[in-house]
Amino acid sequence: MKKQTLAGTDLEVGRICLGTGGFGEKTDDKQARLLLDCFVDGGGCFIDTANVYCRWVPGRGNSSEQYIGRWLRDRKASGKVVVATKGGHYDLSRPQISRVTEADVRKDLEDSLRTLGLERIDLYWLHRDNPDLPVSEIIGFMEELKQEGKIRFYGASNFPRERMDEAVRYARENGIQGFSAVSNQWSIASVNPGKNLNQDRTLVITDAAYQRWHEKTGIPLIPFSSGAQGFFSRLERAGVQAKGGAVVREGELSLIPQSVRDAYLNRRNLAIYERFLEIKKETGISMHSLTLLSLLGRSFQVIPVAAASRPDQVEEILEAGETDIMQDLAKEIQRFEEEEA
Repeated sequence: MKKQTLAGTDLEVGRICLGTGGFGEKTDDKQARLLLDCFVDGGGCFIDTANVYCRWVPGRGNSSEQYIGRWLRDRKASGKVVVATKGGHYDLSRPQISRVTEADVRKDLEDSLRTLGLERIDLYWLHRDNPDLPVSEIIGFMEELKQEGKIRFYGASNFPRERMDEAVRYARENGIQGFSAVSNQWSIASVNPGKNLNQDRTLVITDAAYQRWHEKTGIPLIPFSSGAQGFFSRLERAGVQAKGGAVVREGELSLIPQSVRDAYLNRRNLAIYERFLEIKKETGISMHSLTLLSLLGRSFQVIPVAAASRPDQVEEILEAGETDIMQDLAKEIQRFEEEEA
């Protein structure tokens, strides 16, 4: 896994970040350890979790942090990997009430520190925005947590672009760094309107305007759902053939979950799939690795968050993290994006 410094920080991270949102739902403790070992043994050093993972599973609590905390302790990996976690997610039983308040964020942070067995979080995300609070107030209490030594840097997840404009302006006017990075939903596969797999209205998807914002500000993007639920790999396994952005042979298309087809099956994505098949034939690079690689080589720093539930999926993540960035591919993919915009 190639290493890099997260722009604006002193954190050395890998090119790809391992997502652990399924630890406790799709993945048990034993399997999680196997995946973490595989990732780190392959050179990975950047892990993403959240205090809310996987509280939606009855009786699991913050299982993702629990699994990672035990693994960090047993492997003596604290300080050898960068751990990012998140707080301030709404209570799952009361989604209409924001928990991005100083009291709630402090509560989540203390719980995360205790569970992970860490004295300080390398990169701490606010999992959601609170539009009822001025950005200045939010940054104010995040700065306090930083000064207290509980976090090194902090980021904004699912913050609208207009709010980030306010945040950048406030930080500049007050001579502070403010948010070090942004984490919103983004992959090379465009989502059909109204068909996002996660219907949570508080999620923010990176669009063309948000990409231009990153180009302008230089603030890194660390996107989740960057693998598009394995859409392109699923098409390949199903034996789907496409030409000119249309399906010409369905193969076993029906085996792909309807929700995934509803979200991602469109002309643009099929055209990308066609090109990915050609590149794979030329290079041998896996479909999932190409999906991640296509987000790199931008004019701003992008570190995709990619989840895995099997060791072979971790290997594909590591492949993307080690393969030289294909500038021609990045430019070609960006042309698809420009056509969509």
